[in-house]
Amino acid sequence: MSTPTQMKQNLGRVPGKWWGMVIYLLLLVLSALFPIFSAIERISKDQPVMVPAFDFKRDTVTPTDKMIPIHANLHGFAADGTSGGKPVLVYLHRAPWDRSGTRLCEELAQSGQVAVIEPFLPGFATSPGNVPSHSMEANAEVVAALVKQYGVKQYHVLGQGLGGVAALELAAAHPGRVRSLTMLSAPGAQEFELLGNPLVNKIVYGFQGAFFWGVARLTPNFGAADLLPWDRDYAATVFDTDLSDSKKILFGWRKPMLIVHGKDDWLTPAQTATYSAQLVPQAKLVMLEGGRDAVFEAQTKVVGDILAFTAEPAPAPEPAAEKYPALPSAAGSHYWILLVIIVICTFVAEDPTCLATGLMVAVGIIDFWSGAAACTTGIFIGDLVLYSVGRFFGRKAITKAPFKWFIKESKVNQWAGWFSTPQGLLVVVSSRFIPASRVPTFVTAGIMKLNIVRLGGLLFLAALVWTPPLMWLGYKFGAHGMELLARFKSQALWIILGFIFALHFVTHWVVPALTWRGRRQIVMKVRNLLQASLWPSWLVFLPIRIGILALSLRHRRLTAFASANPSFGRIGGFTGDAKSLLLRPFQRDSRCCPLLALSMEDSVEERLKEAQAFAVCHGYPLVFKPEVGADGAGMRYIRTAEQLERWVSGAKEDFLLQKKIDGLEFEVVWHRNPGKDDGRVMVVVQKQDVVVRGDGEETLEELIWLDEVAVSRGELYLECHDRDLNRVVPAGEKVILNLSGSYGHGARCVHRHDLNTPELSAAVTTFAKRFPALHFARFDLRAVSEEELKAGRFIVTEVGGCCHVSSLVRDESLRFSRAYGAVWTQLKACIEAGAYNLAQKVRPVPLDECLARWSQARGRDDQFVVSEE
Repeated sequence: MSTPTQMKQNLGRVPGKWWGMVIYLLLLVLSALFPIFSAIERISKDQPVMVPAFDFKRDTVTPTDKMIPIHANLHGFAADGTSGGKPVLVYLHRAPWDRSGTRLCEELAQSGQVAVIEPFLPGFATSPGNVPSHSMEANAEVVAALVKQYGVKQYHVLGQGLGGVAALELAAAHPGRVRSLTMLSAPGAQEFELLGNPLVNKIVYGFQGAFFWGVARLTPNFGAADLLPWDRDYAATVFDTDLSDSKKILFGWRKPMLIVHGKDDWLTPAQTATYSAQLVPQAKLVMLEGGRDAVFEAQTKVVGDILAFTAEPAPAPEPAAEKYPALPSAAGSHYWILLVIIVICTFVAEDPTCLATGLMVAVGIIDFWSGAAACTTGIFIGDLVLYSVGRFFGRKAITKAPFKWFIKESKVNQWAGWFSTPQGLLVVVSSRFIPASRVPTFVTAGIMKLNIVRLGGLLFLAALVWTPPLMWLGYKFGAHGMELLARFKSQALWIILGFIFALHFVTHWVVPALTWRGRRQIVMKVRNLLQASLWPSWLVFLPIRIGILALSLRHRRLTAFASANPSFGRIGGFTGDAKSLLLRPFQRDSRCCPLLALSMEDSVEERLKEAQAFAVCHGYPLVFKPEVGADGAGMRYIRTAEQLERWVSGAKEDFLLQKKIDGLEFEVVWHRNPGKDDGRVMVVVQKQDVVVRGDGEETLEELIWLDEVAVSRGELYLECHDRDLNRVVPAGEKVILNLSGSYGHGARCVHRHDLNTPELSAAVTTFAKRFPALHFARFDLRAVSEEELKAGRFIVTEVGGCCHVSSLVRDESLRFSRAYGAVWTQLKACIEAGAYNLAQKVRPVPLDECLARWSQARGRDDQFVVSEE
């Protein structure tokens, strides 16, 4: 068990970002278990009524087996629950819900002329949100079932805002019960809702719902997110609701209708009300001064209009028209709001917005050139913003979210060579026509400080060239395509996911296939998908980590593996142990690479003095390594005294210097049976360099993509050589693509069982026994040639202890099952040695120290080994 001081030191080893992640996850769990803020506002004094929940799929509303409690306020009803012979009004709230509707209901009831039922639909105020469907189609049936429970057979329906859609659906489903309809600032025809198309709108609402879902579920808000007016229930309501049939319902309505609307309503334009009045000729239209809340601002007048309307005898129905009236184009505030929405949407997704705008033109909501102007303006503004981010914040911009998520510094270095040429500006402009390349290109252009006047003019011209054709495609073919897709509107979620997948496939697979370089990138992607040895490290080593845990649990000790090498390092040589501490027992052996360990406890002057003396003794180049690291992270080649002074003076952690050893690099896993004086090499893996040869014509980047071996990890090699990619490699010159012998730096791992000779096994065993308690280790060796290695002549550059299994899983030539089988054998040998030592009363390694040092090694960001040059 660790002492408090040791535990404090271990906690200090964990990287800050890991602490942040752990704290965030802990808060997330606490937020889910203990919601401090209640999302339910108890405003209803009446007991809820149990009604069946309804589901809306494939244009049909069906009852489910689930019964849900629906709250409702009853205004103007007698003590016995009857309306006393007064007309009953059913008021349906707008979304998001607020108390204004309740005050309107109270004033209507206070007149004494009517009784009002104010139901709270699923997801509204006191009613549950966990229902099969939040759609207004399903909500209409819930209201019908609720009113039936109160014994009311006929009633007038008032729909406020989105509640007007439920009112229309209720009237269409139960025409014999609904005596009249009143639409208060309510939507009408689908064409006036957002972008005018049900599927396009659902795509927008789908992203909106995903955002609210993420805020509610993925942030530690302790229930506060559900107190917002625009919460996940609101997002579910607008997503599930379908306005496709609203025009049809209005066109066929022959009973009384009152339409009350604000002239300056920015959300639901006044044209919605005037067009609805054209669809329903017998409707009474009242236009109020004001916007979205005009009904509540002129509440007394509106109450009077509603009471007079419900008291009037039903007028004779107007004859049905033969066809829908012509749809008016957007005008006034609606016109400008649409343009603003288009501009904002281009910031999120440029090409889909252009296509959607073309569809709006086809419907007749907006004219072609107004849409083109809005799209071009939004695209141009977005381009300039990205350029400005790079210009004013420089390279710091790509170290901050969100840019660091999709812009790597290596890409900036790579593109810097392109931008420095006379065609640099054209390279930037050409990205306008290559999807998914614009953000990194424009930010990099700002970092390189390209001429803003010339670049701005070219970007504006490119946007003008690109936007109209896209809009024309949406205008010409969008309407027909949407008619086909309208048949599947109930599957909107899957269509949205399919759209995202298709967009990714087109931008990352189809478009690149049009160029030679893109086709080579596709070769790389296919190999990375189909070849298991090229999979990401977290996936490849996941079974190995599960195996370590399973075998350790079998021996009833989570850290049984760390006891395989008692007193070897701090934790048996496990990942995260100090490199110099593991090499210290072997330093008197001439086969151990010379090294110098320097601690941050010493002054800068002392460290620099020792480092300079080491350099004089062993010469340049030197290898600079952090004491704690994995896969070559933080490694540097130091070639001059100036570089040495810079790195030693600027070090922020303990580090070591090593003499750079040339030759072939190998990885050897060694094992000794516990309780016996034996030892053998289990496996030998060669770390081969990946080399391309110049022809005097091709650049280094072209050589990488041309090479059949290098193409498998082409993006990695481009990142490693980002500053040199545009250099034409002279004929005959060889370029080593991997920066070190680590797989993470691009080296190939090849199983070499032919090199595992008795001489090598004996030499490694003799070397390993310099530490008597060593039972399992992995040695990184350098040898002049394969013959020298087979003869047992090598230099050890690094030692790993328990669970440092071989890199066989990275050998492309090995069958994956065979590689994992060999690795599993190594794990068993390591953990069985640990279990044996624990049975001999060896002090177990504390779990907290293992986790702290492992996280310190794995939490590094400095991935690549580079020189100062």
